[in-house]
Formats: sequence, C-alpha cells, structure tokens
Amino acid sequence: MKKSIWMLVFAILWTGGCDLVEESAEPGTIIWEYTFPDGAPNIADVPALYNGTIYATTAGSGCWLYAINSEDGTQIWCFHIESATWIGRPVVGEDGTIYVVADKLYAINPDGTEKWEREPEKGYVFTGEIALDRDGTIYAALEDHLNPVLPQIIAVAPDGTLKWAITYGDLTTHNGFLEIGPDGTLFLFAESGHAIYAFTASTGDTSWIYEMEDCVSGPAALDENGVIYVGLFNKAKLIALNGDGILLWERNFGAAPGSPVIAPDGTIYTKLLNDSIVALNPADGTVIWKEKIYEFDTAEFRTIVVDADGNVYIHGADSYGAQGYTDFIYALDRNGELLWKIPDKFSEWPPLIDSHNTLYVQTPSGITAIQAEAGPANSPWPRPYHDTRNTSHY
Repeated sequence: MKKSIWMLVFAILWTGGCDLVEESAEPGTIIWEYTFPDGAPNIADVPALYNGTIYATTAGSGCWLYAINSEDGTQIWCFHIESATWIGRPVVGEDGTIYVVADKLYAINPDGTEKWEREPEKGYVFTGEIALDRDGTIYAALEDHLNPVLPQIIAVAPDGTLKWAITYGDLTTHNGFLEIGPDGTLFLFAESGHAIYAFTASTGDTSWIYEMEDCVSGPAALDENGVIYVGLFNKAKLIALNGDGILLWERNFGAAPGSPVIAPDGTIYTKLLNDSIVALNPADGTVIWKEKIYEFDTAEFRTIVVDADGNVYIHGADSYGAQGYTDFIYALDRNGELLWKIPDKFSEWPPLIDSHNTLYVQTPSGITAIQAEAGPANSPWPRPYHDTRNTSHY
C-alpha cells in the first residue's frame, strides 16, 4: 500500500499534475470554448489577457466587460454599462486595473467593481482609442463627427484626474490609433486626416508631423530604436520612419497592408488586403517571402500575432458557399509554411498567447482556447497594441 502511494506521488510530481494534458496536447487542438450569455451576444473589440484572466468587451443589451479564467474558460465576473451603445477594447494596468472607453472612460478594479469614471468634455465623444503609459497615465482620443470641433487627446492620471488636454489636426482628422514609443513619445496615426502626429507625452506639445497624403490601414509597430512601421491604405504600401519622422523606406504591394508585427529575429510580418501574408527585412523593406494562405480576404487588418519561435497566427477564409465564408485560424512557421489550420467562425482580431503556449481566439460570441506552437514572443512589437494588456506602449 505504501509503495503504491509513493508511486502515485512520484507520478504526479514527474508529470506536473494536471499540466500533463495541456503540455501533451498537439498544437492546433481546441482546449476549451466559452460563450457569452445571451444578453451580450457580440464581442466588441480586441480582448486583453493579464495574470491568468481574459478581459473581453461585448455589445448587446447595453455593453459589458467580462473577466474569464484563462485556465478553464469559466466566467469570473462581468461589469455592465447599461447607458452605452458601444464599447472599446480593454486595457490593463500593471496593478490589474482595467480601463475601457464607452460613453465614458471607465476604470474597473480587478474584482469587477468600478474604481472611477470620467465623462468627455462637452462637444466630444470618445473614439474608443486609448494607450497606457508606464507611469499609469491613460491617453484617450476624442472627436465629434456631428459638430465642427477639432479632435482631442486627453491625458488622465491613474486616479482619474485630468493631466492635460490638447486639440490637433483639422476638421478632417479623426479615427486615429494612439501608441507610445520606446523614448516615451506619444503618437497618433490618423485613419482620416492624412498625417502621423508625434507628441511630448508629459505636456501634449507637438514634436513633429508627418504628412502622408493617405490614411493608415491600422495600428503601427515600433521597434527598440524608435523606428515606426505602418501601412498606408490607399497607396497600398508599408513605410518605415525613424523617431524624428524621416522616411527610411517604403514598399509597394498592390494591396493594402494591415497592422505589421515584429518577430524575435526582427522580421516584419504584415497581412495584405487580398490573400497573402508577407515577411520583410526591417533594414530596407525587401520581401523575404510572400505566401498566399487563403482564398478569400477578410477586411480586418489587426489579425497577425507572432510567437516566441517566430510562428505566425492569422485569420482568413478558404471558401465561400451558401452559408458564407468558411473561416479558419492559420498557423505558419517562420518560413511561411502552413503548420495547421482550424475551421470555425472566428473573429478577425488578433489572438492572445500566454506562457502556457495557449492561443486564445475571439469568436463573434465568445473565446476559444487552442494549443499553440510556442509561448509569447520576446520581440519589440509581437502583436497589434504591443502586448496582451493592449497598452500600445513599447
């Protein structure tokens, strides 16, 4: 009897207990699936992941923020914003505070209770775009399409007090992406307004403006040297700028590139708005490889994530029939070779990867956990919004 007990203890210690199933699962295997309650049927924006909890926003009967256990897909709590008709992506601070914009800017405690809320200034509405600085400052973009006001950026302290507010651009400037570079510079990449703006984060003063005569196709990627890689929609090119806003190179594709990401070896990956994914040399933008991986394109540009081994995960569609697109999540190796694909009705936003080599993919009505090839990449910009907390900070 004692021998049997010691053999059992040895077996548990040797296999790592319940981790055995997770570690032995083949890459591409579905681990669990979670569906939102009926009152919140549609996922609203890119989820976040921090300390074993997935945070996802949904729009349905009002708007909701959900906290989901990443280990087993069970719901921990939900926060209801009844007054809102839309909601942006969650952004998580190092202390676990979750920030999200809807009709107001909300700060939510890790237990799902409200910490504070901040209304926009009169004449403005939040666009849904926020970025989080290392000192806890939250930057948020505001505008109003219905009234002739200049777009606005505000800086809010961790306690919800206003640090500064500025206007920028002109009446055609709106729908931009906020990001923070390695030197602390705050950037606004305009979808409309045809410019990239660099601001001093502590004051909001303008450092430089790059006129691109086009709109960006999605969030940019920033490397450790402050080089900016961003796609231009109408000109169908990817450009690289240095930290002073000087053009380093540009690469034309004939189809608009999506949000680029940076692999551990420095390779730039981007999805094209046709049916291809491209790998580029960061030094000069030369094409390393280009692969057609699916038959039908999807319009969402924020789709690529790279892991620690340089593998790429991306959403696409293989066929179109009576029921619409047949959607897949694809895994490719660093040379562009297909590793596996899983058919399902996945959302088109970038997946999340955790240290347990688990890939979390958004469906229109929930989250699916899939065994990945490797863990999160240690690279300058491995996914849109930089990290799984969605900070948009290098």
